[in-house]
Amino acid sequence: MSQVDERDLRDLARTLANLYQELDSLKYSRPAPPEVRTMKPAPGPQSPGNWLYVACWLDQSVKLREVAFNALGDVHVKIRDNETGPIALCRKLAFHAQAIAELDWASDLTDELEHQTKVISRHCRPHDDEVGTVDDDGEVWLTARTITYKLREQGYRITPELLRKWAQRKRIQSKDGDRIQYSLREVLQIAQDSSINRT
Repeated sequence: MSQVDERDLRDLARTLANLYQELDSLKYSRPAPPEVRTMKPAPGPQSPGNWLYVACWLDQSVKLREVAFNALGDVHVKIRDNETGPIALCRKLAFHAQAIAELDWASDLTDELEHQTKVISRHCRPHDDEVGTVDDDGEVWLTARTITYKLREQGYRITPELLRKWAQRKRIQSKDGDRIQYSLREVLQIAQDSSINRT
């Protein structure tokens, strides 16, 4: 018999439900346009959503449905027609975590849920793995990729190449380690001062 803690299973199912909600909202977001536009935008129909998130949703939800139906069927829980979506299935798994944790193959279920959590979080939050450092005085140092991602969310058009040029010209500080990192405060200050970078 497999040893699975019901609290871990419940937390994992709730986390996965939240990730599926986030992925669901991202499915309808428009893909980011290319940075340099060579032509005027053409009139007419456009893509209804982001294909990357739709493909991830379709791929992962089928796998979740298979293991969730097996787990809930083994503990004799009935599933209504409106509960077959991945978010509802994750909530149902969390609700019946005690009975599911006692199944012989519960560890296989948790492995699948953990794998889906990793895959979906990698799609939903692609830059969370790039952790920066904080100095003793509270200065935040991040990689060029992370800084450009965070500032692009705020509407600034900054590229990693531009950050490297600023560092070469000593406009911002950089420090070497396993990755080159830049001072977020200095980059943000320059970006706010120069209005040409604002989209």
